[in-house]
Amino acid sequence: MTIEASSVPSARDWFDKGNELRRAGDFAGALGAYRQSIRLNPRNAAPWMGLAQLLEANSQFEDARECLRQAVVASPDNLVARLHLANAHKSLGYVDDALSEYRTVLAQDPGSAAAHFGLGQLFEDIGEPESAAQSYRVALESDPGTHEALANLLGLGRHVDVSAEIERATTELNGDDQRARALLGYGFGKALDQRKSYDAAFAAYQVANEARRVQAGAFDRAAFDRRVDAMIDIFSERFFEERKGWGDPSDRPVFIVGLPRSGTTLTEQIIASHPQCFGAGELSVLTDLATGTPDRRGTDDPPWPHCAPLLTREHFDAVGRDYGAEVGKRAPGTALRIVDKQPLNFWHLGLVAVALPHARIIHCTRDIRDCGFSIFTQNFNAQQSWSTDLGDIAYYWRGYRRLMEHWRRVSGLQILDVSYEDTVADLEGRARQLLAFVELPWDERVLQFHENDRAVQTPSRWQVRQPIYQSSKARWRQYERHLAPLIEAAEAGI
Repeated sequence: MTIEASSVPSARDWFDKGNELRRAGDFAGALGAYRQSIRLNPRNAAPWMGLAQLLEANSQFEDARECLRQAVVASPDNLVARLHLANAHKSLGYVDDALSEYRTVLAQDPGSAAAHFGLGQLFEDIGEPESAAQSYRVALESDPGTHEALANLLGLGRHVDVSAEIERATTELNGDDQRARALLGYGFGKALDQRKSYDAAFAAYQVANEARRVQAGAFDRAAFDRRVDAMIDIFSERFFEERKGWGDPSDRPVFIVGLPRSGTTLTEQIIASHPQCFGAGELSVLTDLATGTPDRRGTDDPPWPHCAPLLTREHFDAVGRDYGAEVGKRAPGTALRIVDKQPLNFWHLGLVAVALPHARIIHCTRDIRDCGFSIFTQNFNAQQSWSTDLGDIAYYWRGYRRLMEHWRRVSGLQILDVSYEDTVADLEGRARQLLAFVELPWDERVLQFHENDRAVQTPSRWQVRQPIYQSSKARWRQYERHLAPLIEAAEAGI
């Protein structure tokens, strides 16, 4: 729609204009239109939800959650807004807030499949598989087409009987719905793996990844190389030398980085079992701050990371303070260290090195044959298109290693490499090394990490609720005949 200059546009006109601009890809224009709609009518949830959608698309998840909170304040009876807010709470680790919102939705709409599904995910996060299974089954009863619930149920096969779901998935996996094939393939593969039907499990994973690649598109290796090259070129040794002494002096932040499935959750769970350490989970805060850096200059151009050389000391200092303030909201005041274990934060270590120069970086590594295959079995978000093909996983691994080596060489950050295999082989030795690195005194409780009842949102949620076990080492051998690209990468070592 076009708002005529001679007319006085209403809140609805500005909301419709925001939708139009969003569909056209005009992020800044849509933001402005939604905000104008809110100024004219702050009691309407819709523009707040539009803002949240834009912010989520820009990886500004905390800001999006606040917009959804405002949507609920504006319209308390809007169950769609409440459901989106519950999901935002859950995704960002606010367990109690999420539980409250889901229950509010279900009190008014007991048959909401989406709310029951969200509850199931929440119960998985806090380690209650029976409750999770019950919620997923209620979701399926309410809406038999809820493939996410069926897929997640299949993934609980280690903890509950999913025989009926396996039979159902066998039929539905052969349909034409690519989204359903992707969702069910991952869950079906896990259920078959539990039954040691390894070739059939790999076939299911292959179906899932092929279907998701149809949805998300193929991995762009050239664009990936350009991104790595840009990071290395922009964040040079000279860049860091010229900015020594900048940033917030806090030594509270600890970042755990690496590839997904490399042991980051296990490492966090060990450290977070120390009474003076808080495990915050996989936070989006650093990504939010990085992508939002152009706003500090009052312009969208150039975007991050190309704007980094243009940021002043005051900008970087503010980023460091803002990070500390945001993550500090989650942690008790007694926590000397706060752990952010978003693995892909390795992309943002250039920002960390200037804005939080005293942060500690724990870099998790794992045999690419095990790590890569585990990635292949997980339903990651569409942005991680590299995870749907074994050759692309190996390619991504090489580029990530090149970038990590660059940070280690020029950033000045304190970086500790922690091998998953070493942790499994010698838990106490690695635990002592980790605590010494983050300068916390030894505490025996870290060896009982599996008894920690904190919420865990990653696919490793069930493994870290058990004592250390060896079966995840060299798991790739059960699938060896299918893993040639990963085996070649491991043998080449580059």
